[in-house]
Amino acid sequence: MLVYGVFNNVDVRSESRYDELSTDYLQVSLTAEHDFTDRLHGRFYYGRAESNFENPIQTTVTLDRNNIQNYSWDFRGNANAPVISYGFDVANPANWEWRPSTAVVPRSEIRIRPNGVDTVFESAQADFAYDASDWLTIKAGINWKSYTSDSYEFRRADETVVPVLPAGTTMADITNVLTGFGADLIPGGTASSWVRPNLGALASLFNIYCNCDTGVPGGDFRLTSITNGNARGGNRSITEDDLAVYLQADWDTDLFGRPFRGNVGVRQVSTTLNASGYSSTGGGTLVTGENQYDNTLPSLNISYEPIDDLIVRFGAATVMARPQIGNTLAGTNYLVPTTSLAATGPNYTASIGNVKLEPFQANTYDFSIEWYFARESLLSFAYFYKDIDTYIQIVRQDLAYSDLTALNPSAFAPGFCTGTCSSSTIFQLTAAVNTEGGPLKGFEISYQQPFTFLPGPLENLGVQLNYTHVESEIDYCNNALCTTFVTADLINLSPESWNATVYYEDDTFSARVSGAFRDSYIQNVPGRNGNNVEGKMETFNLDASASYNLTDELVLTLEALNLTDEENHQYVGDGADRQSTSVYHHTGRQFYFGARYRF
Repeated sequence: MLVYGVFNNVDVRSESRYDELSTDYLQVSLTAEHDFTDRLHGRFYYGRAESNFENPIQTTVTLDRNNIQNYSWDFRGNANAPVISYGFDVANPANWEWRPSTAVVPRSEIRIRPNGVDTVFESAQADFAYDASDWLTIKAGINWKSYTSDSYEFRRADETVVPVLPAGTTMADITNVLTGFGADLIPGGTASSWVRPNLGALASLFNIYCNCDTGVPGGDFRLTSITNGNARGGNRSITEDDLAVYLQADWDTDLFGRPFRGNVGVRQVSTTLNASGYSSTGGGTLVTGENQYDNTLPSLNISYEPIDDLIVRFGAATVMARPQIGNTLAGTNYLVPTTSLAATGPNYTASIGNVKLEPFQANTYDFSIEWYFARESLLSFAYFYKDIDTYIQIVRQDLAYSDLTALNPSAFAPGFCTGTCSSSTIFQLTAAVNTEGGPLKGFEISYQQPFTFLPGPLENLGVQLNYTHVESEIDYCNNALCTTFVTADLINLSPESWNATVYYEDDTFSARVSGAFRDSYIQNVPGRNGNNVEGKMETFNLDASASYNLTDELVLTLEALNLTDEENHQYVGDGADRQSTSVYHHTGRQFYFGARYRF
């Protein structure tokens, strides 16, 4: 594993970004209940929620310094935070360049990307319940949901074309210096201050927000949308309509003289998805797609109380979860059947959407024993097993452009690869695919109890504990074509985790201290840039909170977060011994003091 390197002819970039964001949200709902007879009851619901997100200003400007000698990074002293030497003083404006359209690539960039998303969610439901007897209730209903998301984006025709600095304008005039970065994080010898573009000065100098052609070379700041290959991928629409009917029987009776409760039912679900968008290549052709699928979802839940305060539960069900419309893939939605291609460098990327994705599907089984051995006290054990039949995976793979062409000859035609792009240029392809999933099993142990049996003030103490162990074997595609597979744990799921809380509570004062441990887990399989996996290291977080009733109206509060000073520590590796740090964020401890007053 390489831990130290010195490199020549390195290109270094500094950038600044500014966003203005707003969201308007409106929700209305209506609920009605009616008793048709003493036994037949009905409940009816309609709701509509509308959200309008706007990002009217999203501006990024870059500076460059090319062909640096003696650039180095060094992990030998700290495996998580390297010493980085840029080979020049990054805090001196004179050491940076404004690279206009007359310069060779990489050039400075002015990206102006206003965008927004309008979403509407509607639902209507009718539920009926019939009391067939004093122990049996029959339920039936129908549910309709509709979700629509329309996204838009505008960009310049070529963001790498920028004007020449006017005569007499220096780098100091269009920059400022960021200072104080990385306190208590970066090692000595690494720059904590550097030059960055001054967005206000550049906006005023070049009139970048005029939405016009200023008439100087590189000064075309007109913004276009679906006619612009750079912006087409941000213009898309998705509508999902769901219709479900269900029939269910609930019972509450005795079996062998002991309480026996449960329900059994089936839900029939129909989903129709329509998606449209503009591919970034091929002249911006509007691409549409539809997917329709039906699912039959039976379920059974039973509970039995063989002795007082002991409940045995069992559940079995077929479940499904639709692909999330909000998930993104390379700046677009992975359900929109479009392709995107960034072939001008310096980062070469491509993506393929897939409207035909099937939902997550699984057969689940749960068994638990719960002992309520004292007031507000519980000791429980639960075992669960899930057979995941269909899984959705985001595949990221490095491919030569010639391989992209073989994969999709029309979307990645040779004619789209020009300039610095060649058939051997490596692109990072991102695609969403279905895999066969795999089994998941585990158990959970929980314990909670107030210590009312202790003497004096100690009776106000209590504890809450739980521990979870999970094992999984999921089959992941090892490449974009899914010709090979690799088996690993389910992503974003820790094999082991536990939580513990100790609390004190009386009429005046309350306090609690909570600890949470989460085992390391994987985040992507396979990983990017040739790595087998990406993951996150284990964490232990300790938090505390307290409140004091100063009067009946005034309450003082204290909250302390991340007392263990945990970092967000992510890695890439080979799935065995190597875990090379890829992200290391240190936010520190946080303390909040507050007061609440009741009128």
